[in-house]
Amino acid sequence: MRRLAWLAFGVHPANEVGSQCIRDAQKSIGDRLLMYTERRLILAAADLRHAQTVQAHLQRTLQLTAPAVRFEDVQNLLTPETDGNILLLVMDPSDVNAAETVVRETKIQQLPTGIAVLESEMVRDLRLLDHLAPYLVGRWTWPHQPRELTMWARCGLEPGTPFHDPATEPVAQRIRRRLINHTPSLTALVEQLCIAAAHDVTVLIEGETGTGKSFLAKLIHDCSARRQHRFLVVACGTLSGNLIASEFFGHAKGSFTGADGAKVGKFAAAGEGSILLDEIDTLGLEHQANLLRVIETGEFEPVGSNETQVSKARIIAATNWNLADAVERGTFRRDLYYRLHVISFHLPPLRHRPEDIGPLVRGMVARYATKFGKKLFGVCAEALRALEAFPWPGNIRQLENVLQQAVLVSTGNELKIHHLSPLIHARAEAPTVTIPTPGGFGGTLKQSRESTERANILRALEKAGQSRTRAAQFLGVSRVTLYKKMKKYGLFTKPSPPFPFDGFPNRVGNG
Repeated sequence: MRRLAWLAFGVHPANEVGSQCIRDAQKSIGDRLLMYTERRLILAAADLRHAQTVQAHLQRTLQLTAPAVRFEDVQNLLTPETDGNILLLVMDPSDVNAAETVVRETKIQQLPTGIAVLESEMVRDLRLLDHLAPYLVGRWTWPHQPRELTMWARCGLEPGTPFHDPATEPVAQRIRRRLINHTPSLTALVEQLCIAAAHDVTVLIEGETGTGKSFLAKLIHDCSARRQHRFLVVACGTLSGNLIASEFFGHAKGSFTGADGAKVGKFAAAGEGSILLDEIDTLGLEHQANLLRVIETGEFEPVGSNETQVSKARIIAATNWNLADAVERGTFRRDLYYRLHVISFHLPPLRHRPEDIGPLVRGMVARYATKFGKKLFGVCAEALRALEAFPWPGNIRQLENVLQQAVLVSTGNELKIHHLSPLIHARAEAPTVTIPTPGGFGGTLKQSRESTERANILRALEKAGQSRTRAAQFLGVSRVTLYKKMKKYGLFTKPSPPFPFDGFPNRVGNG
């Protein structure tokens, strides 16, 4: 610190005035270090006791307080804006996998955070971290290289965006951090999500299957005062009519055939937590009436019981369809719709959110690389372009399925385009369809008709998310007719089946 002050002011300590300048410089530098280094360096370890010695060293040499977290908590601190440094303390061979996971997930997601390693002599001699060297900003042995660690810590303490403190992080910042890491297009919803998290009102989330409705519901729960309680999901679309009441409210022993014992329903099991009613549009009118009563009064009776119970759970509903249209058709109760529609969110399909594909791809590749033990540290640009060009009729769920398969078959340290499903290749390599321009000569009437018909079929398939059944409905023809036309115009992709999601029901799964 003294030497830094001399250089800064160009004086010698023997001079009395110079000595005062040095003292002033030291205070100024110390103040700047404190200002610049607030949560800019974080220690991470499997056992936080290992961090105490390093923390004491940094405090003694730099007057730097470096917080310590466990390896598994590092990802909760990172955002695309946080450009500080993480120092991984790898003191035992059993720590290597956890440290590698932090490095992998940070690098695949292209986060600006710098990762350094402080390893024990045993770990160094075993060369367990050599393969991570290209992805590290520093690597030292403890306790043999304290000077080198100090020099790096001093040089790395520059102005920038600090790591957030979970203990004091505002709700809005917590929500924004969760969204910007995965679905940056939804950051416009932060203010509305803060309102939903802060107040005990029913929430309705609409969107196609696989657009992230369950994620948004869990985010609201995690940022609310109920986060210490349970978050339960009821997939209404998977339950037959006579089982819905039992799933919701429970049943008494012997209340129906097969009821060999009493069962606690979801509304009782949730306690003071939250319940996500997924695909609520599938409920019959009778069950809608029972649900309306719970929303209005909190009261319900288990099947086969006369004992009235009171639910304290918060209700979040999700649907793949437009409930307002269902109300007009008479298949959904108007009064229940108004009770659910206090705060509502609509999630656009993934094809309308291209800016989300990159963050989603990197996050999923990182997660599955860890799960399958792959040494992946990046996604090549060609593969990412192909993924961004695909329309994703199955939305995020389909993307996740494709990436899970790709990571499983991958080799090397980067996910390449040949690791992706042939379906993605076919889309990326498909020739561009040229539609005749008005006013120009487009050939014979037959050629013009066929060109227009082919273009209309492609548009209908795009609108239908590559479902032939729905595309045929849009075009007003039978599925057999559409099949023949597609065969005539060479619209089937080889060698892969053209549209593998046709066989799936249109309304499956959870948001």
